[in-house]
Amino acid sequence: MIICLPLLAFAGKGASPSIVVQPNKIGPGDIATVAVKNVTGPVTGTFNGARLHFNPAKKTFKALLGIDLNTEPGIYPLEVVINGKKLLKKIKIVKKKYPVQRLTLPEDMVVLSPENEARAERDQKKTAAIWHVDSERLWHGTFINPLPGKEIGTPFGVRRIINKIPKNPHSGVDVTADEGDPVLAPNDGVAVLVDDQFFSGHSVILDHGQGIYTMFFHLSKINVRYGQAVMKGEVIALVGATGRATGAHLHWGVRLQGAKVDPLELIRLKLE
Repeated sequence: MIICLPLLAFAGKGASPSIVVQPNKIGPGDIATVAVKNVTGPVTGTFNGARLHFNPAKKTFKALLGIDLNTEPGIYPLEVVINGKKLLKKIKIVKKKYPVQRLTLPEDMVVLSPENEARAERDQKKTAAIWHVDSERLWHGTFINPLPGKEIGTPFGVRRIINKIPKNPHSGVDVTADEGDPVLAPNDGVAVLVDDQFFSGHSVILDHGQGIYTMFFHLSKINVRYGQAVMKGEVIALVGATGRATGAHLHWGVRLQGAKVDPLELIRLKLE
């Protein structure tokens, strides 16, 4: 929903400050922008307890707001602080339908051995610890597609039912590609995970700062090391089929302030 709030407490000469939230409808997995206009700052904020990062842009301060894939429809609190003055606004999250995919797989691909289950749990804990780190901004400008020109095989948000058992929804996109195709860094960042994991195989996670992370799974080769700074467009890895993959493809995911969001939403945004 688009929200415009006149901030009478800050009104002076010229236009009064306002807050605009876009797009018109926001659902699970979406990315919204929060713009505070006609202010000189500083501007800070939170959404449902998660910190928002406002960046200056032509008499406007803008922040990205991620709505987690598993968010239930309802009303959620947005708090914006302008020059020390706090404003509260409730944001409506609407229901969003995602497709359902029913698969039948061999039992040994669905039920893990105790050893593999323990390894997968260790991998999950290692990865989950990353999202709590809120570093300084490294990204600049619009995020780019890591595999330009390739088709999406499995879209974001697909609800999977495997052997009649509901599984977690697909929290990224699977990009159809050939083994060895180059994977590009979507923006400047730092490699905060370079690992070989049970489900995701050879994996890379980039921290772009301000709570924006991108992840790349099932890689055949990794060209970066842990802690290495990367530039937008740099080849960070090659497509593969490692981990629990039935063929070569790239699983590409995005976290925004910890929220699982659609990667295609991120690259559609025109950012400064």
